[in-house]
Amino acid sequence: MIQNEHELEVTRQRIKAFQDALMALRHNQLPDNYAQIAQNFLYEIKRMEAEVHDYLQRCPAPEDPGVKIPV
Repeated sequence: MIQNEHELEVTRQRIKAFQDALMALRHNQLPDNYAQIAQNFLYEIKRMEAEVHDYLQRCPAPEDPGVKIPV
């Protein structure tokens, strides 16, 4: 579970890396191989996206250094 802004950014970068890897695999694998490989990547992407969604749904704590409170 994502606990802070840093973990959020790392997870977002991982999602992009997985998506980029899938894009490359689409052009380098036979269709049957791609389908088997993609399944695991897509599962992980979906899991990480759910973590991002859950984190963004929570209201940030005021003491979080990443939170800017308007004055």
